[in-house]
Amino acid sequence: MQYLKYFSAIPLLVLLTACNTPETPAPDYQGNWKNTMENPKLENILVISKNGKNYLITNTIKDKETGKTEKKNPMPAAVSENGLLQLNAGAGMVDFAIDEKTGNLVGSGSVYKKAK
Repeated sequence: MQYLKYFSAIPLLVLLTACNTPETPAPDYQGNWKNTMENPKLENILVISKNGKNYLITNTIKDKETGKTEKKNPMPAAVSENGLLQLNAGAGMVDFAIDEKTGNLVGSGSVYKKAK
């Protein structure tokens, strides 16, 4: 259950949704995104890949002590009309957006940095 907090359905900041207009093309969400919240035991990376016009999000959790990696089943996500990447997490929709100022992915109550 400790992994549940990484996909908790927390609303995205209203400021990010207000800045994106329908005429603006949606950003490319593809890539590996590392959770910036430091956890001494776990490393959390979202792997976002293109699937046609939509995306697949795989939540990857690595135990820093043992090196064991657990990959959750890929979940489908789609870009909404306002450019947000929306994932149906079962308990509700989770919205992700790329902060134009920092380039970070923001959503699910966390901030993710593009992994190199």
